[in-house]
Amino acid sequence: MSFKSRSEVYDNPFGLPEQWVFNNYSGALEKFNFLRYLSNSLIYSVSTIIITIFLGSMLAYCLSRMNWKFKGFAMSYISMGLVVPAQVVIIPLLIMTRNMGLKGTHLGLILPYSAFALSSCVLMLYAFFRGLPKELEEAACIDGCNIYQTYFRIILPVIKPAIATQCVLIFMNIYNEFFLAFILAADDKIRPLTVGLLNFFVSIGVSHWGQIGAAMIITSLPMIMVYMFGNEQIENALTAGAILK
Repeated sequence: MSFKSRSEVYDNPFGLPEQWVFNNYSGALEKFNFLRYLSNSLIYSVSTIIITIFLGSMLAYCLSRMNWKFKGFAMSYISMGLVVPAQVVIIPLLIMTRNMGLKGTHLGLILPYSAFALSSCVLMLYAFFRGLPKELEEAACIDGCNIYQTYFRIILPVIKPAIATQCVLIFMNIYNEFFLAFILAADDKIRPLTVGLLNFFVSIGVSHWGQIGAAMIITSLPMIMVYMFGNEQIENALTAGAILK
């Protein structure tokens, strides 16, 4: 569809283009502020990955390798995050971001994204941590490492495949997220690609499906590239879920 002329989209909606039209992409880029929306999506995705991996990996390590009083309660509390949809908490979330002065900022979306991604990250890394032998910590303790040195120098490098898995999954979820971004990112300058694409559809209408198809292809390219390089990590994620069960 992105290589068809305006009239051919209606005359030949499912077949290959009779005459290949390439200016749909240049026209879409002129009307669609791709770079600004892409930079916002990358800010949200990368920031969420950093916060979620940093906090989630440490919590998963505490839950799987340490014995403490409220360990079971913390595990149940984190697991509840998987069953709470964003639609249920969107009104109090909107009020909280407004009262905290985060409305209209990137941080107003990064923090909710990190909170919603934390549960799956903790549970998946918990499965990886649980499979590591206890001798790793014992050997590090004999060598004089404290708990932080053991975690950052010994344990964390061992679970690099799990970290890579979570990075791919979090990036895919945040890059494709629409609901929270549509509600919380009211200012056009902080909107990600998904909301920006909707605005492009509304502005152009249904008069030029060729440019709409070109815009969809352009916004999908980063996600396709990430999936091509990270599809094996996604399979590892599915395996980790089976281990967790």
